[in-house]
Amino acid sequence: MKKMVVFVAAILLPMAAMNAISNSPPEKPTITGPTSGEAGKTYTYTIVTTDPDGDKVKYCINWGDGNEFCTDYVKSGQEVQVQHSWQDKGSYTITVTATDEHGAESQPATLKVSMPLSYPFERFKIIKPRNGLYIFGIKIMPMIGQIVIGNINVVVKAPSYIKRVEFFLLLTCGCGLEKTFVDTDPPFKWKWDTDYDDNEVKDEGLTWLFARGYDNEGHQLEDSVILYKIG
Repeated sequence: MKKMVVFVAAILLPMAAMNAISNSPPEKPTITGPTSGEAGKTYTYTIVTTDPDGDKVKYCINWGDGNEFCTDYVKSGQEVQVQHSWQDKGSYTITVTATDEHGAESQPATLKVSMPLSYPFERFKIIKPRNGLYIFGIKIMPMIGQIVIGNINVVVKAPSYIKRVEFFLLLTCGCGLEKTFVDTDPPFKWKWDTDYDDNEVKDEGLTWLFARGYDNEGHQLEDSVILYKIG
């Protein structure tokens, strides 16, 4: 029996080593989108790469302003759209790397952007849920972070020139956002009482809630919170 175990190990270990050696990193990704704009305005960028082995890949984006974001794993060759806004005027370098499901990392891709203009900044903020434990819409206790149990009315505080607010949840694939509601009457609210398809929209567990406000000229303000949702 001991000889058999040694024999099997002698076969499997080299095979595992060969599999590890044969895994190739994803190709250097491409990133496309606006290269100039206004500070405080949200812009969309499209990222894509392929993996020589057909492995799933995830993208990690460094926005050049101290903020970073990583997507979930998606299929090789599948485009991913990400959004960002720079709050201060200046020039920034977006850096993107792709990592396959076995941990192999691509060469970084970069895109230089310039935000020479500034949009008049006024506070746009999700004020509910914010820093608390909420049970069926009632804030039970303050805390760092957000826990929501049951339905809740999401509330946004917006400047007077904002005429429309759109609410979004993260897609389960991590490849974009699902628009869940649009409100054109301040105070801007969304009654979050819908049970979405868990295979499509991340509306339970650890998820990300986005809100975007628009004025009559199409300028945008944005805020988001990470929360834990139960029910």
